[in-house]
Amino acid sequence: MAGHHHFGSFAKSILDVLSVSELRNIARESGFVQRLKKLMPEDFLSICAFSHKKVGSEGLDQLRASLSRESGTSISKQALHHRFDKNGLAFLKQVFMRLAEKQEILPMLSPSDYPFSRIRILDGTSFQEKQNNASYWDGVKIQLEYELFQGKFMHTLLYGPRDSDHDAAKELEGTIEINDLILRDLGYFSGEHFKKIAQKGAYYIKRVPANMTYWTKDTNNQRIQIKPEEDANHLNPGEIRDYGFIQLGVKGNNKFYARVIVQRLTEEQQKQRDAYLKERRRKGGYTQSANQKNHIQILATNITQEEMDGQSLYPIYSLRWQVEILFKTWKSLFEIDEVRAMNTDRFYCHLYGTLIHILLSSMIAFQCRYYLYEKHQLEGSEYKCINHAKNAIIETKSDSLYHLVSLKALINNIYQNIYRHGRKDHRWQHKSPFDVLNITYDYISVPCK
Repeated sequence: MAGHHHFGSFAKSILDVLSVSELRNIARESGFVQRLKKLMPEDFLSICAFSHKKVGSEGLDQLRASLSRESGTSISKQALHHRFDKNGLAFLKQVFMRLAEKQEILPMLSPSDYPFSRIRILDGTSFQEKQNNASYWDGVKIQLEYELFQGKFMHTLLYGPRDSDHDAAKELEGTIEINDLILRDLGYFSGEHFKKIAQKGAYYIKRVPANMTYWTKDTNNQRIQIKPEEDANHLNPGEIRDYGFIQLGVKGNNKFYARVIVQRLTEEQQKQRDAYLKERRRKGGYTQSANQKNHIQILATNITQEEMDGQSLYPIYSLRWQVEILFKTWKSLFEIDEVRAMNTDRFYCHLYGTLIHILLSSMIAFQCRYYLYEKHQLEGSEYKCINHAKNAIIETKSDSLYHLVSLKALINNIYQNIYRHGRKDHRWQHKSPFDVLNITYDYISVPCK
């Protein structure tokens, strides 16, 4: 069967981390086992990452029963409880980090007509729990930086639920390279940060907060204010105005120069925006200045007119949604946020276990998507592909993930399912990422083999 050879080297690289012998090494290094006892590292990984029963939502009795069914290991409730400790967490974290390093998957074809070598999208998702006990978890914010061409989790950072998005942006500043394109939403807006991105020879496209001011100079070098929301009244829906490079903000670190483009929203975009603001108001969000600028969207970028015309910037910025799609899979497919009250170490065992499952499913899904494109010029749906991979991993006997022949067979089986049922549905007038990136592909469905 075609694809076997292709998935062979991919399966081998996963087993550099997930083979039984390697997992036992990692367990020793992380202090999870001094000597192999009843609960083997691979079984602990299975129960935290790949089991029907979730460490975050099930009681210890269900987890014990599941463990004994899956691996024949019988262990007391107390003993299992004690494994969800600092060492268990260190082991899972190590497995996650090592697996993340294996994402050297063949890149999606990056189109030649854009100046970027990588498209980096950073976003956060958080969930929290009211706690009555100081030793219990109270919430977490996960910041994921995702690279679009390779479908790669570049950075996964954990913060407290109330930490600012700026902390993540700052922490990642040192990793920005020349020709990276940085896409982030409003929460990460900082003039100082944009200057740093530009200094590194990288690009950004950002939406601008509603309360920002815009300035230019008249012939006598006097500063005059530009009001895009008024200018936009003269635009037709969907039409843009490109101001070129102008000053944003007035003083201090947040004053910077960028190319500013305003677009009058189309009817469709207007409906989405109104629904969003209505939801914000319902949650008690402040939307005063947002209301006045409700009919437009303003982007700031350091990409020049020669490199890209204004109209093309909006679809590129819309690629930011790809991370929203991933977070949707985390919550709806992997139920990462469905957690009962429990002590903090066990919560983080749940978290890293689930992230390992998410990462492995995503790696397999993107490998299959790449192959589907390479072989058939078809675009696979991220959501459907990840769902197929996730279900296959849960339904297989967990030890088959830890051996080459069975892992290859599993990946091949996931690919067959994706080939038959994983294609992206193309909605009329709705651009997919492949459309935005000008990657040619085939709309026509191919017959099943």
